[in-house]
Amino acid sequence: MDFFHDKVFLITGAARGIGFATAELMASRGAKVVITDILEERLTDSSNKLLTIGAEALSVYGDVANPNDCTRTVKETLNRFGRLDILVNNAGTSIVAKFEECLPDVCRKLIDVNLMGSVYMTLAALDALKATKGQIVFVSSVSGIRAIPNGSMYSASKAALRSLAESLRVELKPCGVHVGVICPGFTTSDATKTVMRGDGTSRPIDRAPHDTPHGVAIGIAKLIEKRQRERILTPLGKITGVLQRLSPSLLDHILANRELKN
Repeated sequence: MDFFHDKVFLITGAARGIGFATAELMASRGAKVVITDILEERLTDSSNKLLTIGAEALSVYGDVANPNDCTRTVKETLNRFGRLDILVNNAGTSIVAKFEECLPDVCRKLIDVNLMGSVYMTLAALDALKATKGQIVFVSSVSGIRAIPNGSMYSASKAALRSLAESLRVELKPCGVHVGVICPGFTTSDATKTVMRGDGTSRPIDRAPHDTPHGVAIGIAKLIEKRQRERILTPLGKITGVLQRLSPSLLDHILANRELKN
């Protein structure tokens, strides 16, 4: 029997991208999936796609930056399926701008989603996960291992998730709850997806992806099955991790030169 058969997943930011790809993969392997997002129409469409392939799925509209929405989402999960085995904290947003161009309210918005959204949902789900000796997955980034120019706030939020996971892994080990972190490279396959400028307005994404949502979903599945601490994806991500450990000054030099060329 598949490892994921009858496991109950709660996946945030799952209307599209990595979140939806993860829900789709887990459903194909026999899991029951709950998807949540603030993109209401996309969430409905994604839920219908899951139902079309025969998945046991529930969609819950909500904002992870609102702790009340997180509590409600967990309650609806338990009302529908009676348990929760795996929480995937995937919801996130990004600012692409020089730090000096970032307005305080925009920085706060990013932190509220990327960091506090994971905090709120994890707090809401913790009792249910303790009951099943389940797992928590934080979707960080290669940028959480090594911060990049013009991505200061995004990188800071993703690094914070790695630190949060390190602490929770030790705290929750006696309860049987495992905590893992996945670090994808830049990933997108959605032409409608945008990021924020420093003033909060939307801007299109103008860089080539390093991975696909499905590829990241496979990485998440392996992380969960092996109960790994951390999994870094893509060759570039792995090289970045090695350089950051062995010679961060060299990596500074490489990134600075790349920035000058841009």
